[in-house]
Amino acid sequence: MRLRRLGVLFAALLLATLGAGAASAQDSGSVLRVARLADWFNLFHPVEFQTGNQFQWWNTIFDTLVKVDADSKTVVPDLADSWDVSEDGLQYTFHLHQGVTWHDGQPFTANDVAFTVDWFANNSTVDSTGALAPVYKGFLPKWGAIHGVKDVAGTLGGDGSVTPGTGHVAGAKVVDDNTITFTLDAPNSEFLVGLADMANVIVPQHILKDATAADIEKVPFSVGTPGVTVGTGPYKLVSFTPDQELDVQANPDYFKGAPKIDRIVFKLFSDPSLAIAQLESGDLDLAFRVPPAEFERLSTNPDLNVISAPNPGIVRIIMNTDTAPWDKVEVRQAIAYAINKQAIVDQFYKGRAQVLYNHPGFKVYDDINKYAYDPAKAADLLKQGGYNAEPFTIVYDQGFPDASAIMPLIQADLSTAGINAQLAPVDGAAAYIDFMKDRSKWGGAITVGGSEALSPDRSEQYYATTATPDSANSNYTNPEIFKLWDSARAEPDPAKRDELYHQLALILNTDLPMIHLYTPNLVMVSTKKLGGGFKVHLNERETFMNVETWTLGSGS
Repeated sequence: MRLRRLGVLFAALLLATLGAGAASAQDSGSVLRVARLADWFNLFHPVEFQTGNQFQWWNTIFDTLVKVDADSKTVVPDLADSWDVSEDGLQYTFHLHQGVTWHDGQPFTANDVAFTVDWFANNSTVDSTGALAPVYKGFLPKWGAIHGVKDVAGTLGGDGSVTPGTGHVAGAKVVDDNTITFTLDAPNSEFLVGLADMANVIVPQHILKDATAADIEKVPFSVGTPGVTVGTGPYKLVSFTPDQELDVQANPDYFKGAPKIDRIVFKLFSDPSLAIAQLESGDLDLAFRVPPAEFERLSTNPDLNVISAPNPGIVRIIMNTDTAPWDKVEVRQAIAYAINKQAIVDQFYKGRAQVLYNHPGFKVYDDINKYAYDPAKAADLLKQGGYNAEPFTIVYDQGFPDASAIMPLIQADLSTAGINAQLAPVDGAAAYIDFMKDRSKWGGAITVGGSEALSPDRSEQYYATTATPDSANSNYTNPEIFKLWDSARAEPDPAKRDELYHQLALILNTDLPMIHLYTPNLVMVSTKKLGGGFKVHLNERETFMNVETWTLGSGS
């Protein structure tokens, strides 16, 4: 079988970078102070990977097989120097960088990669439809595409517990310490680029070999324990105070060269105004997802670089589709017509946002319903759906930027159309998830962020093949959408793939399990001292993928 060799040029560039890194001196005592003004979870294992903050932390500590460049699409080496892809698109062989070690000095090998895949498989289950049901609670890794994952999956008990499966995934074959081959069940156009996501971090077998889904969120590795939470990345964890601060120290033995900044301190803010004050006082060097309303004022500060950039994420309402009356499509469509999305974009964001009509990875096809603001039409649809003034409770994390201004606007629009809208603000991601688990308490839930604009494939993870009584999502289950996603991934012809996505977009746009509102431009602010290879990625949470190349000068 003829193979297409990829990544050779990148491997050569990596060697050159290593030489340059070894020759350049690490900035003595330099400390970069960072904040990403969004929610977070205090966990370090990918089974509980749900936030962009975790993505940025983990980028400093862990590695993946590949990464992406600043365009968030071009695949570049990470733990793999190069890779081969078979002509039929089913087999991927990764050639790992030699001599890599974990932070505790243990050698990294292809067995760690195989273990990471096996752990995912053994601690997942297969649901009643025959679909894989990972125990992962957030963003899903790409390991589920590998042949044989279901064969070694665990079993789900009546109490919701998982009895782990045993054995190795047949499609993940260790060739030698520095080579591993994956065989997929079907061609997958998103597999390689998807491996750059932090859901696919490689974890240490020697530390986690005895951990299972039942205890993984409590073991020392997962809760952020210095010396135990080890990766192969450019920085080592030295301290972690949940909900307050994460401190990492440069890894002098990093295989791409010692980082040029000595320490990074990630600060966690529940109140964005505190972070803004620290940016202005010089006590914070870099901030992501700054409230857009701060753009003009911060732009006048001579010590700061302020960027307003397109956002691959979303602001949307997840609908509780299995609870009356929100289970009626007419009622969901009424809510979409009732909200004046364009007014929010024009008046509040001053045009630095874009209205959304569907998951943003999809094209805006000509036959997509844009649900232009029409309170009279909304009122008519409410009658058709049998709405009887039931409270429409909208839960949201009040820490998301502009929540205090935007949520009353949405509430007022809904009230104008005759919807009894009630706001339910909560503090933090954990409280938000806990609130949603009691599905009798809410009709809609505001969710923010993500990177769905990069590909329609990224939206599938927000749906499940079966509904669960404590789901923190829509519980919209339509077998057709999963067939279309599967077919699109396996379709090599871009035009035919687009038509499959077109069909999928129409279904979601009509049924409205989620009502997409808008995507605000992201505002990022940095000190003018930050330089070197620093560049904000299209998907801003990926920005730390080359953090070892950044520099922090002593002046502007």
